Amino acid sequence: MKFFVQGIGAVTPLGPTTKEIWKALCAGERAAVRSLPNHLSDRSYSYFPVPLKFVSEAARQPRVRRSGVISLLGAVAGFDALADAGLKAGSSATKRIAVIFAICSGGVNYTRRFYHDIVVGGANTASPLLFPETVYNAPASHVAALLGVNEQSYTLVGDSSVGLSAIHFATQILSMQPALDRCLVVGTEEAEWLVADAFGSWRMAAKRDEFEVFGQATGTIFGEAAGAVVIGHEGDLQITHTFPGQSFFSIRDSQAVTRDLLVKVTAGNQPDFIISSANGTFVDDVERLAFNDLFEANPVYAPKTAIGETLGASAVIGVVLASLVLRHQELPGTLSAGKKLPTINRTTRSCVASSALVSAVGFNQQVNALTLWR
Repeated sequence: MKFFVQGIGAVTPLGPTTKEIWKALCAGERAAVRSLPNHLSDRSYSYFPVPLKFVSEAARQPRVRRSGVISLLGAVAGFDALADAGLKAGSSATKRIAVIFAICSGGVNYTRRFYHDIVVGGANTASPLLFPETVYNAPASHVAALLGVNEQSYTLVGDSSVGLSAIHFATQILSMQPALDRCLVVGTEEAEWLVADAFGSWRMAAKRDEFEVFGQATGTIFGEAAGAVVIGHEGDLQITHTFPGQSFFSIRDSQAVTRDLLVKVTAGNQPDFIISSANGTFVDDVERLAFNDLFEANPVYAPKTAIGETLGASAVIGVVLASLVLRHQELPGTLSAGKKLPTINRTTRSCVASSALVSAVGFNQQVNALTLWR
């Protein structure tokens, strides 16, 4: 059975739609960096925020007027993907769609606020308005309701690679349930100081307002974003190989696991380009060693220096960007690219391409990959 990407959508700090994001990335733009709000200690971190105006229209929906940013981002990207697929929310065409969300940290902002009230004022001060947004599947339920989807709604929790696991899960659902026409896969993430501080304790959060990839590992900067893809049984962009993901148990172990998985997913074929998950941490070296060994002449694009490490959203955004490269035959240049990977693409250029590899190495000891063919 064949599966295709029928529509793509995204919202990042560079724009509320794929059209605007693509234009900015090809122009070499970097999202604005801000100081991550913090009322808990004197430690500070930077992040790439999505401007509120990008989600203002979604926030007007009564269903999500009290929702966290993570749900609003998912809704914006989901609607963008449906529109790209030529589908109208709430129509008969969306009645037989399953919604699958990929997230990492969940609604941390509302979770922190909810438990802060309990710690400071006692259980009686906990707001029942905040609690529903603390559960992992809140964004999926909101988007399914807004789209008028009556079929299944799932949430997969993982790390930066979880979006590719969600896409693999979508192909499994479509294989087993012929009554479904499509799946809408959404990856989303909101930025929160608690998350950055946790990664900071592991020396993986940058202390500056910029980081480079495939160079000096100074840590990453987190970003808010959401990506979405509509997956169906026909189209122009075929998903040729997907996997549920593979675990590794140490950084040394990750190198062999990543190489073996990339061998499986490419099935002996050389992709015309690679979308990398490099983010200024150990991930860069893991991918670099695999790319140098397996793909010596294949150009690599790493988008995270422009929009940040978006965790649950990042792998889905990788698929969105791979789809855009195949559509437009143009490969953006990687900002702040170090000297360790010779094949890194540094400037935007024309790219005659029919196949793509999306790689994702996650913080929580997961690696995954996906291939597309046009």
